[in-house]
Amino acid sequence: MPQRIRSLRKSFRDAFRGVAFCIKNERNMRIHLIVGAYMLCFSPFFHLSAAEYAVLLLTIALVLFAEAVNTAFEAIINLQAPWYDNLARIGKDVAAGAVLICAFFSAIVGFVLFFHPATLLFIIEYLFSHLFYGFLALVSLPLSSIFIFFFPFNVHKH
Repeated sequence: MPQRIRSLRKSFRDAFRGVAFCIKNERNMRIHLIVGAYMLCFSPFFHLSAAEYAVLLLTIALVLFAEAVNTAFEAIINLQAPWYDNLARIGKDVAAGAVLICAFFSAIVGFVLFFHPATLLFIIEYLFSHLFYGFLALVSLPLSSIFIFFFPFNVHKH
């Protein structure tokens, strides 16, 4: 295999390993993933336009991106200052604040796109009248909570 293709494959592998690290080690990344998944699952009920879907997808991506960059900053800061340092704390706090800003404005985007009381009522009625989908929605809640709070599932704790 030519060196350029091998190099490209390695860079994708490393990037996926970084995403996996964030999911495995950052509870907030798992929260953002679950919220984004719910938004995408329920979005068909709202008959979003292509532009609204683009805004939704970009908003989800921006929050996930910010969380990943925050994780990278924290790792770099911990490498440079493994002891308590006020500047290190400021760096970590500012990076976390950037995620908070993205999450806050994504909630506003979600409110604008999804706060339609009639549609929300229709979704509830739909889930009660279509028991299979209602059951899936009901089961997804504790499974999502387990994923958020207990993943990774450390079977062999020391």
